Amino acid sequence: MTFVLDGIQDAWRLLVEGDSTTLHAVCVSLSCSVTAVALAAIIAIPYGAWLGFYRRDSRVQIFCLRLGMSVPTVIIGLMVYLALSRQGLFGTFDLLYTKTAIVIGEFLLAVPLLGTLSHGVASSTDPIVLETSRTFGASRLRALLTALGERRTALVAAGLATFSRCLTELGIAVTVGGNVQERTRTLPGAIQMELSRGDFSRAIAAGLVLVSVAVVITMASHVATKEKRQ
Repeated sequence: MTFVLDGIQDAWRLLVEGDSTTLHAVCVSLSCSVTAVALAAIIAIPYGAWLGFYRRDSRVQIFCLRLGMSVPTVIIGLMVYLALSRQGLFGTFDLLYTKTAIVIGEFLLAVPLLGTLSHGVASSTDPIVLETSRTFGASRLRALLTALGERRTALVAAGLATFSRCLTELGIAVTVGGNVQERTRTLPGAIQMELSRGDFSRAIAAGLVLVSVAVVITMASHVATKEKRQ
């Protein structure tokens, strides 16, 4: 038990002193996850909402979204790896083992998850919101945006949940990012690598940052949900 306490103490020291390895992993994790979720939101939220509002009986599309959400991240990483490798379809772009590759993988992870959550939000929305907008002459797109505005807090919570999923993802980041120190290493990748080296202090430091981010996300989601109840 002593080595755990010593590891936590050393981890705090590393964070306070601004350990470059840990801080770089934080930047890579946050930048890749934010970019992937933002890009996914452009496609997934309108598509999921469209299914929920106008295609509630489209079981095939809903099934495909849920299937995509359940695909293991290692499989997503494998597919992206095959596409970006030198023999792959996009091998000429030399994207393998870069942050862009991580963003692509996390984007593929985020789209079905955010789409499914958006579909759930739209399906639970009172149809009278759409009917009222249409009555006042709004187009289908305008009515859709109005209805989404009514459920914005639920959509924010869905986005935060998707961001948390991408931030803590390991299989994609290691497979297509390569887990290269101070280049493509994310926080989960740093934890795995430092544990394999026996450097418990840096592993715990990365873990503390992940837990802190999880707490912030949980608090933000709680605030959004609380605002909706009020």
